[in-house]
Amino acid sequence: MENFIELGICDKAHGIKGGFSFKLYNLEDSSLAPGKSIRLFPKNNQSTLSSSGEDFEIEKIQFGNKVIVYLKGISDRNIVEDIIPFTININEAELVDLGEDEFFLKDLKDFEITVDGSDLPGFVKDFYDNPAHMILVVEHNGESYDIPYVDQFIIEKDIPNKKFTIRLPEMI
Repeated sequence: MENFIELGICDKAHGIKGGFSFKLYNLEDSSLAPGKSIRLFPKNNQSTLSSSGEDFEIEKIQFGNKVIVYLKGISDRNIVEDIIPFTININEAELVDLGEDEFFLKDLKDFEITVDGSDLPGFVKDFYDNPAHMILVVEHNGESYDIPYVDQFIIEKDIPNKKFTIRLPEMI
């Protein structure tokens, strides 16, 4: 069974020769390169992509202020505009092996959370990235909190057992 990891989104064309402007969630460690296969899933019904996704091969990719991508078989802006908006996904099997203390962001969902000084467990409901760092959306004691993924708030990490001990910001 294929397991896909979402790497970003695309909602804009680039130029007139079939280019895409990708918004990747992680620019520092991208798994995208010429020759890589990606699966595109429609973000909404404006896209003509199949709801089960469609596979494409990257022909050319340029990293810079924008990530500009050309896909094999697409050389016309009209085709680009027909298939946007979409999410950009890669088969998990094509990703590099992780180091000992590394993990995929998707694996953080459902990590058990213990709040420093509380016996009530919680869990990581979701996450998102902002320009400064990743944010964990934590559910604890019936409340939802956005917690920056930094050492000041994540005071203990037990990655193999899927557990974090966190410190809630003083304003909470």
